[in-house]
Amino acid sequence: MRIGLNSINALCAIQKFILEKSSDKKHVLWECRHKVINVMSNQGFLEPKKSFATLAIHAGQDPDQWNSGAVVPPIVTSTTFKQPAPAEHTGFEYGRSGNPSRNTLEECMAALEGGKHGLAFASGLGATTVILSLLSKSDHILSSDDLYGGTNRLFRDVASSISVVLTALVTTVVDKASGSRRVMARMGIDTTFTDFTDVNKVEKEIRPNTKLIWIETPTNPILKVADIAAISKVAKKHGDITVVVDNTFLTSYLQRPLDFGADIVMYSLTKYMNGHSDVIMGAAMIKRR
Repeated sequence: MRIGLNSINALCAIQKFILEKSSDKKHVLWECRHKVINVMSNQGFLEPKKSFATLAIHAGQDPDQWNSGAVVPPIVTSTTFKQPAPAEHTGFEYGRSGNPSRNTLEECMAALEGGKHGLAFASGLGATTVILSLLSKSDHILSSDDLYGGTNRLFRDVASSISVVLTALVTTVVDKASGSRRVMARMGIDTTFTDFTDVNKVEKEIRPNTKLIWIETPTNPILKVADIAAISKVAKKHGDITVVVDNTFLTSYLQRPLDFGADIVMYSLTKYMNGHSDVIMGAAMIKRR
């Protein structure tokens, strides 16, 4: 898939020239935007969802939710919240279970994804670990073969049933305080890695105990592109398989996996969502309860 950077660069150069000569700058910018979208559409890219910017600055940020009527969501740092009586809260009781600022972020991200619910996590791997906890021992994960290193290690070294065998061999000589090995043995989840650019290969690797298909597209680091819709369709044909898409590289501006049949879309918000400079955070969004 070609990105067409030469064409887009040429259009931007034309835009710059016209802006210098024209007084109707708003019209010129609008026309150039549509030309860029047309170039991308001709190469297989989808047109960005309308009103993305509006959702980004308004979703979850209604001033009426605050007693103060603040038009900019306040940063709430409190870990505990006043209750009228024991075990009777008014929406918030403890920072781990809910925080007004975090709720704002989660609602906004869910809206941008076209989802119903959003959850924020301390990191992308934190989100991945929680999703992994939906599985049970002896379940099977089918994953793309090119994968973010942290996710790869989590699947291979923590969740994999191969680790159960290794644990049995080494526990007699390893210090019993090694909690990580006990975690591996308890999870006992097997993972198969295959080329997700070939949907036929994906279908061949599905087992009766496959419960999770993990798609990363474009992949990190070699930018393989998978067909989310096709893989989701195959997954549903084989029963109750949850399809997860790591959308870190494209963000919801360029790709909304839930629109193509994925069950969960997750992020390391540290990267493109934030800018990879001053925040470590993760997120997961879903369409259904």
